[in-house]
Amino acid sequence: MQKPGTQSHQPTVLVVEDDETVRDAMTRILVREGYLALTAETGHDALGFLRTPLSPINVVILDVHLPDVSGIELCARIRELHPNMPIVVCTGEAEPAEGAQLLELGVHRYFRKPVAVDELLATVEAALT
Repeated sequence: MQKPGTQSHQPTVLVVEDDETVRDAMTRILVREGYLALTAETGHDALGFLRTPLSPINVVILDVHLPDVSGIELCARIRELHPNMPIVVCTGEAEPAEGAQLLELGVHRYFRKPVAVDELLATVEAALT
């Protein structure tokens, strides 16, 4: 696969994270690597992006603990809208039961924060192939 910035179409990654510092850091990393990054602070905002056909999203990076909806519920809603959407979950507080539920919902990868930059980028690239 070509590096994202060299393609005629930049893959779009939706970062759903309520912590502004983490959200901004992930966004900067993705943009620096040639991805188009959209951000959502809440599950409601994320669903707004995912319901809009004008914003084609290729991968979702999702925090489990959001202010308005659980990551598990949001993952299930994403699956209803986009059954094959690659979802990468990042969380600071990993509960084994949550991890098991997310894996049952078909998440591509489940990380504990902090996530190493190289690992995050490799996971996003793998999700696109």
